[in-house]
Amino acid sequence: MSIYDILWFFMIYALIGWAIEVSYHAVTMGKVVNRGFLNGPVCPVYGCGVISVLAVVRWVGEALGFSGNIETASTPILFLVGICFATTIELLAGVLLDMLFHARWWDYSKERFNFRGYICLKFSIIWGLAIAFVLRVVHPGIKKIVDLIPVTFACIILVILYLVFLLDLVMTTLSVLKLNKQLEMMKELQDSILKLSDGMSEVIAEGTLHTVRKLEEGQDKVKEGYEEKKKELEEKIEHIQKSILYHRLFGMGRIFMAFPEMQHRRYQDMVDKIRKRLGGMAENDGGRHYE
Repeated sequence: MSIYDILWFFMIYALIGWAIEVSYHAVTMGKVVNRGFLNGPVCPVYGCGVISVLAVVRWVGEALGFSGNIETASTPILFLVGICFATTIELLAGVLLDMLFHARWWDYSKERFNFRGYICLKFSIIWGLAIAFVLRVVHPGIKKIVDLIPVTFACIILVILYLVFLLDLVMTTLSVLKLNKQLEMMKELQDSILKLSDGMSEVIAEGTLHTVRKLEEGQDKVKEGYEEKKKELEEKIEHIQKSILYHRLFGMGRIFMAFPEMQHRRYQDMVDKIRKRLGGMAENDGGRHYE
């Protein structure tokens, strides 16, 4: 494969992968949601998976002294190579995203034969079957279409597509980093409320050592100040939640729509609060989905 072929195949299969993810979610969950990590209609992990299998089949063929073309490779070989490399890429993607953003975007912990929730046997087999089918049935047609596109025109389209792709990647990364910052602020405000509550309990406890009259006078003042400060902090938390869910077609809000089972290693309790709020908003809107 030339660099030209790789660029086309990556983008095409990333788009096909996105369509598969959206369709699968629509069938299993009953609603259409942009399931990609990026805002655009691409899932890079699919593009990487297919490109890896194409390259490996060719390398293995050359190493063993026979043709490494997809057309001549046996279907079981495509299936096995697809399982190995697609699963490896999914594992690496999951670990890398976890390390960079402190969140697990998908979680297979409830599936049998899983590895730390990043991968599982069920979806590895699905990966293998899907890749074998795509390379055996779909890829020859896609290759012919790519070969028919005038090179000059194709290069212009590729430049535009990859500029948009890179811009989307940058914007999504900034959105996730901003989300982490917002979750951190929510956590700090929540901790402030708890400290405020603990402080009031101590004041009341100390007040019980004095006269009943002083206690009653002190409690009224303490409670008034406590309620005002608590309300102020809760309003700030409310504002942050609204800002996160303001846009549900892109940005931070879309992330919660796309990854309903996202697990955050640092601020999971805050994620649960936002997820609960999102569920309440859907109910208030009469069950209307934000696709």
